[in-house]
Amino acid sequence: MKKINYSMAVLSLLAMGMFTSCMSDNDDTIVLESSNTTGIPSDNLAGENPDVGTTNTLIPNVQYTVEEDENDNVIVRLDLTGIQDAETYDWLRLIGTAQSGQNVWVSIDGNSKGILVYNTADDEDDDVSRAADLVFLVDNSGSMSQEADSVANGIVSWAETLEQSGLDIMFGCVGYSENGKINGAVNLTTAEELSTFLNHATGQSHTMGFFGTDATDLESAASAYRVSDECGGMALRYADANIKFRSSSNRIYVNFTDEPNQPAGNEEYSVEYFADQSNWATNQGTVHTVYSADTTFTERLYYSEKPWHISEYTGGTILVAPSNFSGVTLENLPVSGAMRNSYIIMFTNVDEYMDGQSHEVKITVLSADGKTRAEKVFYINFSTNE
Repeated sequence: MKKINYSMAVLSLLAMGMFTSCMSDNDDTIVLESSNTTGIPSDNLAGENPDVGTTNTLIPNVQYTVEEDENDNVIVRLDLTGIQDAETYDWLRLIGTAQSGQNVWVSIDGNSKGILVYNTADDEDDDVSRAADLVFLVDNSGSMSQEADSVANGIVSWAETLEQSGLDIMFGCVGYSENGKINGAVNLTTAEELSTFLNHATGQSHTMGFFGTDATDLESAASAYRVSDECGGMALRYADANIKFRSSSNRIYVNFTDEPNQPAGNEEYSVEYFADQSNWATNQGTVHTVYSADTTFTERLYYSEKPWHISEYTGGTILVAPSNFSGVTLENLPVSGAMRNSYIIMFTNVDEYMDGQSHEVKITVLSADGKTRAEKVFYINFSTNE
């Protein structure tokens, strides 16, 4: 584990009034663990994760790091993008341990943890920011002809806006075809270079061809991925294996398609592959779907699948767009709100779990009015950060 300076992050959270409740009606003092210099609430203050019953909104996949601060405290940091209110679709503000209106809880192997929560919508503090790597998966088959120019132009405009917003963000792109091939890619780069890649041609050809200093390697790797028709699951597996993601960055994908996911019997490219955390771990990323066709087709598992299931399994958002993509701008996509309303959750006192084994981490979200209910279980090896 590397050491990281969390002092400024904790001071920022304290200054924002993140601790507001606790020991008695007249005492707002937070009690820290013995010898705890992190500013993270004591586990003694943490209540059990509530029983939420049937969930009605999604928690996105979580990027996590396990690091030591300058005082040798082991800090676990969970980074995740926004969670929507089940009724209004507004983005929730998460409230952590010992705060009035707490609406998020974390446990390890059933043991409650005191958590410090930072909502990025509250502030733009560089000391607690997280890098984001955003990869576009684009169906460039013939049926996408109506959408192709709008999608490419929208991606360029959106990437420039995100980059100019001050986010530490980089962009990649993968194109996949009706012939079941990966036929285009560019590795993580700037908005300007992404624009060069996307604007080298028009129509479906926007995302065809391999660009960048590793174009030869990307093209060579693509030859190992082949089915008989459009397959966003295959494109996602290719991106995961070949895009050079930055260490500990939030991995975010947006899949644009107007066709079912068609893995031609290959289970490793099926939407169901991504439902199993032993196949797709939480830190491999969240997938958002933009689908521009009829959603009522009859689904056949492993042959003609609803592509947005990958978003459901990874906690991403889903948008059904018109067939010509008219009236849709990427700036207004749900994923934009998810990125702008993300969270950092910190906890400590994990020595007993640093045994080289994977441990169950559960995040539970229950709004104060009980109307928004979500839960996510994933696994962390605290010793290796893997």
